Amino acid sequence: MPTARTALLVLVLSITGAGRAQGIAQFLLWSDEAMRTGDHYGASRYLAEALQQDPGRMELQWKYAEACRLSNQYPQAAEAYAKVYRKDQGRLHPEALRWLGEMQLCAGQLDEAQKTWLKVKQKEKDKRSVTAQRADNAAAGIALTRELMAAPPVAQVKHLPEPVNTYDSEFGARTGPDQQLYFTSLRGELKDDEVVKDTGTYHAGIWRTSNLGDRWIAPVSVQAPEQGLGYANPAWSADGQVQYRSNCPAGGPCRIQMNAGGTGWQDVPGLGAEMSTQPHVVTGDGRASLLFTSDRAGGPGGLDIWMADLTANGATDPRPLPPPVNTPGNESCPYYEPVTRTLYFSSDFLPGFGGYDNFSSADSAGSFATPRNLGHPLNSHANDLYPVLNAATGEGYFTSNRIGSLAKKGATCCNDLYAFTLPNAAHVAPDTVKKDTVLTVAQKRITSLREKLPIRLYFHNDEPGPRSWDTTTTLTYEQTYRAYKALVPDYHRAWGANTTGIAAIDGFFREKVDHGFDQLNDFIALLKQALEEGQRIELQVRGFASPLAKSDYNANLSLRRISSMVNYLQVVDGGALRPFLRSGALRIRKSPFGEDQSASGISDRLEDLQGSVYSVGASLERRIEIEQVLLTEETGATIEPGSDPITNVYNVLTNSITQDIGTLEQLQHRNAVFLVRNTGASPMHLLRARVQCDCVSVELPEQPVPPHGTQLVTVHFNGHAPEGRLERYIDVDTDGEPATLRLIVTGHLTPLR
Repeated sequence: MPTARTALLVLVLSITGAGRAQGIAQFLLWSDEAMRTGDHYGASRYLAEALQQDPGRMELQWKYAEACRLSNQYPQAAEAYAKVYRKDQGRLHPEALRWLGEMQLCAGQLDEAQKTWLKVKQKEKDKRSVTAQRADNAAAGIALTRELMAAPPVAQVKHLPEPVNTYDSEFGARTGPDQQLYFTSLRGELKDDEVVKDTGTYHAGIWRTSNLGDRWIAPVSVQAPEQGLGYANPAWSADGQVQYRSNCPAGGPCRIQMNAGGTGWQDVPGLGAEMSTQPHVVTGDGRASLLFTSDRAGGPGGLDIWMADLTANGATDPRPLPPPVNTPGNESCPYYEPVTRTLYFSSDFLPGFGGYDNFSSADSAGSFATPRNLGHPLNSHANDLYPVLNAATGEGYFTSNRIGSLAKKGATCCNDLYAFTLPNAAHVAPDTVKKDTVLTVAQKRITSLREKLPIRLYFHNDEPGPRSWDTTTTLTYEQTYRAYKALVPDYHRAWGANTTGIAAIDGFFREKVDHGFDQLNDFIALLKQALEEGQRIELQVRGFASPLAKSDYNANLSLRRISSMVNYLQVVDGGALRPFLRSGALRIRKSPFGEDQSASGISDRLEDLQGSVYSVGASLERRIEIEQVLLTEETGATIEPGSDPITNVYNVLTNSITQDIGTLEQLQHRNAVFLVRNTGASPMHLLRARVQCDCVSVELPEQPVPPHGTQLVTVHFNGHAPEGRLERYIDVDTDGEPATLRLIVTGHLTPLR
């Protein structure tokens, strides 16, 4: 399972004011331990702290560059490798220049990458070496990228929604014999409330889901991991009677297993003890073969794609596919499409956009043609893997950690599943051509917005609304930003004569606080353009907080911070976005985390103000993030504020319904009537409603929602709420799918006259 996401572990050692005093040596010990356990993101955090104390030490910069590369923090890795190369000039770290070129490609810095790879080629004495070959391919990939990005997209791509994708890692989607979608998810153990535990152990398991046309059902685990073992990469024989999978024990190489007719799992005989993974069965010409990925001896180098003949007794004659498929780099994720006799696979060595790209190669009696890059948007600057295509329908899946994937540890930390559709006039009805064209344009705009993500907005401690349990604020983010900037002298005073600490604080305000606000305004300009084109968009915003208060308090604080951003969207550019917010064309999905989900290692001692309030570490945690942009479906007529009742239909993309009740005075009553639709085949009962406050009450229907039918739910709002932006959540438990439906009442309250 070598292409799965590296487990991103939560930092478990304190980075406090006291810890800071222990010096660089302690941070290095912690970072080395994190690297040893595979927590590359955690190592990068420790090394970043060390670099604040000694930013000029080259070995720290090298370790930081490596940790960032291994945790897919591409821009940070590129910057660090550049610093190492400028100081070292290839003496101690000759590979720094090549990794700089790779990271620049993954970050989309094509002009810089072109110069770097030219320098790599010039410095390479052996022009036939692997490094020289990669330099040639990288230069060809840059030219190819510019050409393909300028051309129309080759396919329509959709990011599979939650709950299929999660903030863990999903990869390797395959359609099973039962026509359901199987995939692998790498995740930690779950608490009772389905939240992932803080753990150093992540497990791979096989999951299954189905597309009901208007939504994906919640995935179910079909092969759960066991103690010390992870399972991935499901595959089947042509008749579906034999199952295959990767079995990856902790600390050992992956092996391919088979289960014939339910007789139990065993290692496939004939593959030996070497690493074998990503099985795929090919049937044709009266025989069956097994394609798989391995780093065993006998291939050109790195990971290679291998083939073995399948017999009743297992596999025989394992052999690497010949060039030009395999290269000295890494080739993986084989999939053979029998109708067109085409091999699909992934490579990080052939000319491409950056990282792994998806390729195809035509098969002619076992001789494979020069691989063809599948182009944009099936490939991106990040890693794109596991290509699958059904030639009869033009539909397929792939895996990517591109910007827009669900992520907590940086925009490109984590793998998600994507679906795609190739244009095929024979399968496109005339009345859908225009719609598909519109969707492609919309998706391109969404891609432009996602390229700006994540947008991080920072706040002073307990702001806005200090010592308040409110979930909203009347302040805009611009107001909190200006007030935050005015406190810089207080941050300086907290560090006294510590010039290193003061310099770090100044860098934080310049590179994080100011940059975040500038990013937000650039994002808003693109957002306005997309909305004016008629698109319906949901922004997913997540909150974080430093651990100075209980989690329930932090959750409300995060909601206030998100509220300030929404207020800014209401007024920016003369209120240009306000009509879209009121109509529901622009929606904000709030996810307050509280301390439970903020990074550990930040002081929570009130007496340690330097560490808990005025340190860069604590300041980095006091933020909200716009982390996802979704293109939503039309769910009803435009909502006219002030009309009563207001109806809207359940949004299958978010398991929620939003109603805006318009502007009203405090203490003024108003109802919101929600139309709940049951898309399932069985009656669905609405069991109970859970509310945030006494300001709302809910009337649930006594009768169940019939299959493919609707029922009305009435929410009564009594006007008891602070003036300003109103947003209240009501969670309705059901005995169907989804298990919980969220009703959201929004509006604006004016003071009582």
